[in-house]
Amino acid sequence: MPTVVPTIEQIEDYLQSLEELIYSSLSAATPDMPRVSEAIQRLWEDVLRFGPQSLPSLNDIHIPGLGTFEVPPPPPPPPPPRTFWDKSADWVAEHPWRTAGIGIGIVGASLLVGYGSIKFVNSTRAKKVKLTSSGETKQVIIVLGGDVASGLPLILELEKKGYIVIASVSTPEAADKIEQACNGYVRALVLDPSEPDTIPYFLRSLSSTLSRRFPITAAGDPHVSPSSHPHVHSIICLLPLLPPAAPPSPLEHLPAHDYAAHLQATHITPFQLFQTLLPLLRASPARARDAVSQGKGKKSIVVCLPAIAARVGVPFCGAQAMSAAATLRGVEVLRREIRMAALSDSTGSLRNIKVITVDVGSVGDVGPEVTRGADPASLMQEWTPGEAAAYGTAFVSAVQAAQHGVHRKPTDASVFVQTLVDIVSNGQKSNVTSVAAVLKLGLGRLREYVFGSRVVVGAGAGTYALASYLPPLILDALLNLPHFLSTLRNGFLLVPPRAIPSQPLPPVQPASTAQPTAPQGEKSAQQPEELPRVSDGEQEHEQLSETGSDADVESNSGYGSGVGESWVSLSGRASGREQSPAAVPRA
Repeated sequence: MPTVVPTIEQIEDYLQSLEELIYSSLSAATPDMPRVSEAIQRLWEDVLRFGPQSLPSLNDIHIPGLGTFEVPPPPPPPPPPRTFWDKSADWVAEHPWRTAGIGIGIVGASLLVGYGSIKFVNSTRAKKVKLTSSGETKQVIIVLGGDVASGLPLILELEKKGYIVIASVSTPEAADKIEQACNGYVRALVLDPSEPDTIPYFLRSLSSTLSRRFPITAAGDPHVSPSSHPHVHSIICLLPLLPPAAPPSPLEHLPAHDYAAHLQATHITPFQLFQTLLPLLRASPARARDAVSQGKGKKSIVVCLPAIAARVGVPFCGAQAMSAAATLRGVEVLRREIRMAALSDSTGSLRNIKVITVDVGSVGDVGPEVTRGADPASLMQEWTPGEAAAYGTAFVSAVQAAQHGVHRKPTDASVFVQTLVDIVSNGQKSNVTSVAAVLKLGLGRLREYVFGSRVVVGAGAGTYALASYLPPLILDALLNLPHFLSTLRNGFLLVPPRAIPSQPLPPVQPASTAQPTAPQGEKSAQQPEELPRVSDGEQEHEQLSETGSDADVESNSGYGSGVGESWVSLSGRASGREQSPAAVPRA
């Protein structure tokens, strides 16, 4: 029987009719299919209500996952970065009290800076207006010893700060040089500190200068009325810084007349001037009180001393050390007298006077060493042979150490000048910056509290100030340490070095030709010719042999007389035993 293949149209019609049949059958059999889930939920609730209570809720039933094969959900996206304002807001919310304190501090500081700057500008402007209206400077600074190394820079700085400066110099040439370098507010008067006869002339010139009109180059009447006279505000003494006239030498050889001249210039003359100038400081207590109330500081007496001589006192500088010690003690007594008298002074003239001591180290181009460039042999020419033998080695070592040793770098002269200006002005005219201007009012009082009545300035001054507080045993050991090391070095030498006289000694005279004893004056005059000369062989024998030595016996006949030498040569011991004591030559 042949097979009939249906066509495509027949197949499509058949599938369409089959689909309609299935759809109609399902629609007739399940009319309530959307409500099946609701019926199941009601059935489950009835089971939970009337069934056991341990069954979980339908919502709590979870289908278990796939375990290892389960894919984790993707991570959530990162939160956006927090800004600075968000962090600040969070910190403010967490620390409310700190935020309030910081805010109050910022507001207070702003108000303080604002009103403080306005007040400072107004006060500065008022001072300028007052100075311009008055047209005259009233405060006088007296500088004793204006021709020392750092005197001219100090005078120029004081004039620049608005003071009238009256300086003492030793020569008229120095007075002309200082006045030509200034602008009319400086007057230089001649005073030779080593000549006490010039003190009355200096005081008369000072009295006349205090009645002059400043600047001295102004036209018109050179003198002013007594009510307009300037008043002495401070006295600065630089005379103790003068170097001694005598070269360095041991105290045994220190000439009395040279030390007397140095003592007169650095100790006696300054105190004679203090006795005369102190009434000028006490003469105007009302002006002093006005100066203190206006912030110009107290009146002052400033004495500058060499730091090495005043604090320690090194060997072979006895003249400067003794004078500085005497001046220092006198200044301390003066300060204590003024403080004690100020407690019971009814006029109040001493309450506004302070006495300050300044220890000056190496300042400017001039250091504390006065032996630089000096030949030790030339410094020892006038020494006796006994002094040369006793002190020669140590003196030469000290001089060579001062010449060839490592020296401190001197402090600039501007530091010394600014220190004195701060003391005189009580810190009111310091070279402060705009940032430190608000501390200007308390600078002077702070300096006085910290440094007290003694100030150090210059290279080495602080070191010697600290060394002065050491026990004498330790201080002497430190000063003698270089010489002790030199002695140890010389102990290992075959021929220890010693000071050799620059001129050979006269020859030895026979014992039989003993000369009669000459008078004291002739013996002093003939001393160099009568000293016996030792031959070269005997001198070499005395240096290398321990049995040969020189016995020196010195006798000083008083100030102004010669120094006699008595010695006995023991190089020829056999012949020496046969000689009687009367036959030994003596010079």
